[in-house]
This record gives sequence, structure tokens and C-alpha cells, in this order.
Amino acid sequence: MRLVRRLAGLLFGAAGVLGLVLGVAGLVGVWVGYVEVVRRVDRVFGGADQALAGVQGNLRQATDQLRETEAGLEAVRKREAERATQPPAQRPGRREASRKAVEALGPGVGDARATLLKATEAALVANGLLDALAELPAVERVNVDTDRLKEASAQLAELTERSSRLADLLARAAPSEEDQVGAQSSRAVEAVRRPIALAEAGSDRLEAGRQSLAAGHARFVGWIKRLALALTVLLVWIAAGQLSLALHGGKLVRGRVG
Repeated sequence: MRLVRRLAGLLFGAAGVLGLVLGVAGLVGVWVGYVEVVRRVDRVFGGADQALAGVQGNLRQATDQLRETEAGLEAVRKREAERATQPPAQRPGRREASRKAVEALGPGVGDARATLLKATEAALVANGLLDALAELPAVERVNVDTDRLKEASAQLAELTERSSRLADLLARAAPSEEDQVGAQSSRAVEAVRRPIALAEAGSDRLEAGRQSLAAGHARFVGWIKRLALALTVLLVWIAAGQLSLALHGGKLVRGRVG
């Protein structure tokens, strides 16, 4: 009977020690896996945020470029509004200065349009990442409105047309009606303000989107951490049971259990 008890003790003790080792290994594996998963999640969310930051940077750059164009057109509008009050002998020279100023704005408008196109292309890439992230638990859907970016880019074509008309009017020695230049310059100013408003609104929405993405990142990492903690509690409970089994087996081997 004592031999059977010792054999059972050896069996229970070995099973308990093995279970304890596996439990400890499981605990280590859980937290090593946690660190690796969090690292990959941080990389994916970081890539999405970087993509949004790139689009936002392009929009801000386009806005700055268009602000310079707006300032130039506004200066021309004011100059031409004051032109009628100047002596006739000074008018041709002042009009020539306005014409050159309008023509000089063309490259800036082209650069702004190229920047908006770049922002649109980057937004398409960002939306692909954001759609994938939206499938994760606790992550809200965020996307970039590419239609508004395309609309802002298309409106720059109207701005180019308005600027060309204004330059043509300014190139005439004596326009048939003095108010044509003022009206066309006002239309050009309005034409540049519309894409500026769209670009600024898009930048603001991207900032809100980046904040939502950061909040989703924090929630998802918290969800992973809670899962790791739950597994830790379960494995500790299992390991405690295996330790108890090993200790009981040891008592059986030593013959201390009655």
C-alpha cells in the first residue's frame, strides 16, 4: 500500500511540476506576446497617423500657397479700385504693374494644385489603412474626404481662368469699361478663397480624425492589455493548482499523508 501511495505521489508530483512549469512558461509567453502585439499595433496605427499627417501637411502647404495668391489678387483689386482716382497719365503704368503681378501668381497656383493632387493621392493610401483599422475592436471608422480634395483642386482651374481673364483685361491699353477690371479682380479673389476654405476645413477634419485615431489606438491597446491580464489571472490560478498538486504528491512520496 505504501508503494502504491509513493508511486501515486510521484505521478501527482511530476504532473504538478510539469503543469507549474507550463503555467510559468504560459505567463512569460502571454507578456512576451503582449509586447510584440502592442509593438505591431503601434506600428500600424503610427503608419496611419503618419499618412494622415502627410495629407494634412500637404493641405496646409497648399493653403499657404493660396494665401499668397489671395494677397496678391487682393493687392491688385485695391490698386485698380484706386486707379480711377489717379491722373490719366499715371494709369497705364499702374495697370502694367497689376498685370505683371497677376501673371506672376500663375506658378503659385500651379504649385498649389500639384500639392492638392499629392494630398489626394496620399489620402487614397491613408483611407486603405483606415478601413483596415476600422475592423478592429474599439476603433471608430475614420476616413479622408477625397471628394472635397478633388473639388478644391478643380476650383483652382476656375481660379486660373479668372486670373487669365484679369491679365487680359489689364493688358489692354484702354478697356471699354473701367469697372470690368474691378469686377474681374473681385471674382478672382472669390475664386481663390473657395479652395482655401475647402483646404482649411479638410485640415481641421484631419486633425479631428487623427485625435479619433489616437483614441482608438489607446482603446485597442487597453483591450489587449485587459486580455493579457485575464489570461494572467487564469494561468496563475492554474499554476497555483499545479503547485498544490506537486506539494501533495511530495507529501505522498514522503508518506506524510494519512
